[in-house]
Order: sequence, then structure tokens, then C-alpha cells
Amino acid sequence: MYEGVRSPLVYTPRSIGEFSTIIFRHPQAILWAGGTHLMASPDYYPSEARDGIIDLAFMDELKRITRNDRYVEIGAMVTARQLLSAGRLLLPPILQQTLRSMGTQIVRRQVTVGGSLCISDARLSLSTTLAILSASAEVKRYDQGKVTTVWIPVAKLYDKEGKLNLGSKSALLTRIRIGLEFGDFQRFVVFGDPIRKSDECGIVALHAKREQNGLSKVQFCVTFPRKAFHISKDLESKLSGSALPIHPEKVNMLSHELVAELTKMHSTISDLQLERARRIFESFLHDLNSQSLS
Repeated sequence: MYEGVRSPLVYTPRSIGEFSTIIFRHPQAILWAGGTHLMASPDYYPSEARDGIIDLAFMDELKRITRNDRYVEIGAMVTARQLLSAGRLLLPPILQQTLRSMGTQIVRRQVTVGGSLCISDARLSLSTTLAILSASAEVKRYDQGKVTTVWIPVAKLYDKEGKLNLGSKSALLTRIRIGLEFGDFQRFVVFGDPIRKSDECGIVALHAKREQNGLSKVQFCVTFPRKAFHISKDLESKLSGSALPIHPEKVNMLSHELVAELTKMHSTISDLQLERARRIFESFLHDLNSQSLS
């Protein structure tokens, strides 16, 4: 079946230092985390030798979960299953819901935090939720024999189409950091299948804090896996400081503003995706109103 195709070399670093040595020598190597996305691609088997594969599975320092009084840090090679098991008392409900949405139990045993965030051309559930939780990612960049380490908000790891940009052709996301202060209103919805039917799918998430019958610190993100990664600062600003309940006319106005923004900035989104995202956004605000009146 693969006659004439030479198997690529596989490198297995056991530390960040070993990884640095390998990536400097083989800057075009493919990074292999859990392999769930790569193996799901129709052309996952390398069609040419390229620069080999770097398997991150033996780097124990990327598998740690630590916390202090202000935040929790999660290594890039922590799996969704491990995070769910270890983080029930640490993680906000919206992140737990997101992790449970990431395929079957078998998939969650393999899919890693870093692998999910670093798909080059598609954004999935974890990126959306971590963006509204103001999570940050530690990224090591390897350029011309030098290593630089930077912390980047997850919301800024991607362009408006959702394509990954770590700031260097050779880079490694090593861990993420999430603050331990969470808003008390959290909503997350996925419609469609982000893997098999990404062109019909959408992911919508909202996070806010309710204070004295009003809203503060509203963060909102809507993602269409291969089309858009949209954070609306305008909508967040208009919702932050709003009194509860929000008037139905304002709910309707804001939902149509969302559609107008998406249409203007992302021409490839279908009418069905737009309408479903709008209705989900509206349902979040109606839910807010319902809770404020109960």
C-alpha cells in the first residue's frame, strides 16, 4: 500500500533540553502528542520522509498538574481523561463540560491539552473555553540556535480564521495556566460534529460574573472549527455592566449584532451556522434573565 514510502525517523526526547537539541537539528519535524487529530486525517501517513517525527510521550515534565493559591498549571501532555480525574475540585464546570465533550472515553485517554490547542488549521472546544477563561499558554520558541520563552493568552494564539500562530516555525507549547477565580455564570454548547462535519459545526461559550443584579467580566467566544475563531470585544463591553434582567429588545439587538459581526469578518460561515450561533447566544442571555428572576 505504501510502496516506495520510507518510514520517517522517530525521536523520543525525555526532557525539554533533549527536545531543544532535536528541534534545532530537525526544525521541520512533526510534533506528535496524543496523535488523535493526525491519525484522523485521511493522509496521516507521511507521504515523504520530511524531517522525522518528535514523539512527546516520554517528556514527564509536560505531564504535570500543579496549583497554588492563584492558579492551576497543566502540562501540555496531560490528557483530557487525566485532567477530568484530577481536576474536579480545581476546574470550573465549563471546562469539565468541555473536556467531557471531547469524543469518547477512548479518545479522551489519548487527546492531550497541548495537542488540542496546537492543531494548525482548526479550532476545537478546548481552545474556545480556555479563551473565555483568560487562560495563558507557555510557549518556547526555537530560532537560529536560541530559545525564548513567552506566555501568551490562549485567545491570542490564533488569527481570526482560527489558524495557529505560535510566533515561530519551531515552537513548543509546554503548559497552560488558568486562574482560580471563576464567574458564576458559565455556558458551553457544541452543535454539529467538529471532526466529521466541521463545515456544519459551531462552538459557543460564555463566562460572566453576576454582582448586585448586574453583569461584570463577560467573556464570549464563538468558533467554527475551520472557518473562524471569533471573540467579540464589543459585545463583551456592552454586556459587562448591564443590569439584570436584560430587556428582550436588547437581547434581540445584541444577537443580530453578533450575526452582523460574523458576516462582516468571516464570509465563509453558512447561514445555518450563523442562525444556530445566534439562537444559542440568545438562549444564554434568556437563561441569565431567568436565573436573575428566580
